[in-house]
Amino acid sequence: MNKQLSIDEFISRLYCKAASIPLENFSVWALDLLQQVVPFDGAIWATGHVATEQFHTHTCVDVSPELLTKLKQHLAINPIFPTLLENKGKAIDMADVIEDKDFYQSKLYLHCFKPFDIERILSSIHLDERSGIFTLLTLYRFDRNHNFTEQEKLQQNQLLFHLLKAASHRQIIALSETESSSEAKQVAEKKGVASALCDSHGIYHAVEASFLDLVKPLGDGNEQALPFTLADKASEFTIGNLHVSVQKNADLFRLTLRSKSLIDDLTAREKQVVAGICQGSTFKQIAKQLEISPSTVSNHLYRIYDKLNINSRSELVALVQSN
Repeated sequence: MNKQLSIDEFISRLYCKAASIPLENFSVWALDLLQQVVPFDGAIWATGHVATEQFHTHTCVDVSPELLTKLKQHLAINPIFPTLLENKGKAIDMADVIEDKDFYQSKLYLHCFKPFDIERILSSIHLDERSGIFTLLTLYRFDRNHNFTEQEKLQQNQLLFHLLKAASHRQIIALSETESSSEAKQVAEKKGVASALCDSHGIYHAVEASFLDLVKPLGDGNEQALPFTLADKASEFTIGNLHVSVQKNADLFRLTLRSKSLIDDLTAREKQVVAGICQGSTFKQIAKQLEISPSTVSNHLYRIYDKLNINSRSELVALVQSN
């Protein structure tokens, strides 16, 4: 069993080590840390947006993800949710909302919680008014006699704030962590490259101001979500005068944005030829790699020169480097 932590130790570890934890593992890691302050047997950390009133991301620790489906199905008869919405940021114990004798005989308990061995529930909701993102943190205990104490409720109230701040900080770091050096970051800034983290609904979880500036002409003034959908989009695509790269990261997507260049309008095969040229490969080497003839490589290069309005390999390499 993990050694119990004081609140100060929890906060110190949370902020000091957060940057070294991969983003896709952060929620599980943070909940494991929280478990060393407020003991629990299972937990759900879920986020959603007020525009959809749905959970877009979720992390389940030692409880089945099916529990979320059950919670949605029984939302109308769950007395804790109205109380949570009226007391945002405050930890609410199910036992303070409905008496045990009524809860353990209820349809909610018998059909939603009992199948997962859940006996005690401590939950809180936080809403970021600016972004519209709400976060649900619920802790579960499987022993009916192991009540949540008043001190533990106060601890969850205090620690949820720090969990969300650390998570937000980790997401901001993720926006630029693919750049391996400060020099690379400066080059990216000069080229107008910007990043954002969003969920499958296009809701921003972290976004650079320069990203919002680039997509502003495409939108309707809503700065909480992408002005385009990610459904059926490739890992790279263009929209308007922008080039977009998409990388999946757990339940979120990292988007990298820049102004579209002439190279973006080349075909996939032409881009392969360009990559070979920039690597210093000969026609024969490129042809062998792509399993085509050297003359076909030459024909592709001729069309590339025509599209880019250039006349030499050196001009092509310079153009690629500038973009």
